[in-house]
Amino acid sequence: MRSARVLAVAALLSVALCPATFSFEEFTEAQKASAEKAVKWLLKAQNRDGSWGLDANTPGDITCTALAAMVLMECGTTERDGEPEKVKALRGAIEYILKAARSNRGDIEKSETTLIQGKLGRRVHNFFGVIFLTQLYGMRSPGGGGSGGDENSELRETIQKLSDIIAKSQESDGSWHKDTWGSLKATGMAWMALRAAASTGVPIQNAAVDRTVKFIKNQYNSRSKLYDSGGKLQSYQALYATATCVRVMEGMGEGSSKECSDAEETFIQQCRSGQWGQMFLTIEGEDYLSAVIFTHSLIHRSDNRWQTWFEYIRGALMKRQNADGSWVTTACITGRTFATACAALTLYAPNRLTPMQQ
Repeated sequence: MRSARVLAVAALLSVALCPATFSFEEFTEAQKASAEKAVKWLLKAQNRDGSWGLDANTPGDITCTALAAMVLMECGTTERDGEPEKVKALRGAIEYILKAARSNRGDIEKSETTLIQGKLGRRVHNFFGVIFLTQLYGMRSPGGGGSGGDENSELRETIQKLSDIIAKSQESDGSWHKDTWGSLKATGMAWMALRAAASTGVPIQNAAVDRTVKFIKNQYNSRSKLYDSGGKLQSYQALYATATCVRVMEGMGEGSSKECSDAEETFIQQCRSGQWGQMFLTIEGEDYLSAVIFTHSLIHRSDNRWQTWFEYIRGALMKRQNADGSWVTTACITGRTFATACAALTLYAPNRLTPMQQ
């Protein structure tokens, strides 16, 4: 039953991610144990209302809730199948996010001053809300093991509503939140959300993908070989921007371009042994988001680049995991939930189930 459900979700979301034969083991026993420890921590950290906050026993946050719930989905949990504790946790998260969407006509988050919004952009909760809900839609679809019917109608309406908000907030040059340091990150995540929504059959209006791709291409710097807005973004801002830009380029079939290929090679080199090497995954939550986004950028590849990156990031994450199963960050996006959910999604990536990978 579970394998059939997985296939149905993948088909609905058009995830062309059939794993190739690699010379390395994509899912090791140590990796599995690390990911399972992360899930245990997340289950303990969930609030009674079904949400997750930035850390255990903190107010609920839409983005943290969506990411943590997607970890449960990535390890095979659905609303009906899976370990009872995980099923209950997933149902709680679904209800929390849908309730927030029902009660707010604008942004899914009432407050527009949350920490994550401050770092990633005003509409970020909508981005992650849509990515999460599209996966849920697939699980509820005919053949997907869900109940379908009225529940799916409401879910589709919610995805449409949130997608419309995202699309209408696109700038004329194809970007999102271009007046912030996080513009390239926001643009990439908005693209991922709208792409996932379109894959479920939701019509996307008031947003132009061609303008987004043009905007992304214009951010490439041939001197640094990064998507750093012509050198305007420095250090970690360049890292975060490059991860999300590469994600868009790969998703649009532009991954074989010289610019994208050079950016991927530079990103890997800088994380492994370059200027970012010693600090990557140490204090900033955005490092972990970049890790999972970049992992999803390369996972469809069958070349050495995927192996080089995944063997590195897997080892780096496992090395930094806390004894309780969590990862913690103390700067920018702080706490344990965001980093732990992103780390677990990275480790579970070879399962190839989440819509962020399409």
